[in-house]
Amino acid sequence: MARFWRKQPVANLLMAVACALLLAACNKQDVKPDMRLVEAFVEVRVIEQTYGAESPAARLSRQATLQKYGYTTESFAQACDAVLNDDAMWLPFEQAVTERIDSLLGIPKPVKEKKKGDKK
Repeated sequence: MARFWRKQPVANLLMAVACALLLAACNKQDVKPDMRLVEAFVEVRVIEQTYGAESPAARLSRQATLQKYGYTTESFAQACDAVLNDDAMWLPFEQAVTERIDSLLGIPKPVKEKKKGDKK
């Protein structure tokens, strides 16, 4: 058996990569974004666009918003960093943020067309 593994290192590597990709693909679909973080993130970005990032009004508004969602400045930064550093969490978070911003702007969600033969 040991000879088999030594004789086919490329096949072993390809098998390991395929298994890793399969596991990663299965895990990414199960990740749901923290909607509390999404709401807070969007409101903080709106505040920064309205008042600028460093103005006193922006700081006060940002503090009030974070408090409303149960965050401190530090816990909000940690939560955002956790999303940014986790590839599986980033895409669902980004999609939820985009949908929230679109809803604020009144942009309707795109409707997926059903194909013939789809049961859903």
